[in-house]
Amino acid sequence: MSKDTAFVLDIEGGKKILTDMMMPTIKQKAASITARANSMAASMSDDPPEFTMTTQVGTIKNGVRAFATISSGDGTRRQNYIANYVIARAKDAGR
Repeated sequence: MSKDTAFVLDIEGGKKILTDMMMPTIKQKAASITARANSMAASMSDDPPEFTMTTQVGTIKNGVRAFATISSGDGTRRQNYIANYVIARAKDAGR
């Protein structure tokens, strides 16, 4: 009987786990943050910035991860200020 053991993880299998099992949760959390950001921005200004959400699986630093990006389009300086302020405070909605 051999004492050598090996563990092999197929990276493609990891991507499948991330996309099939975790992406719905990540999309839900990102949608919560986006909704909170939109509502907070609407309460601060008559011309609020619009926030968009994208989710993807990709390589960040040390490995393959699923992540969401919430951004606002190019707007006026005031809209950019509101967008930065609101995103910083809306992150709690994703917890």
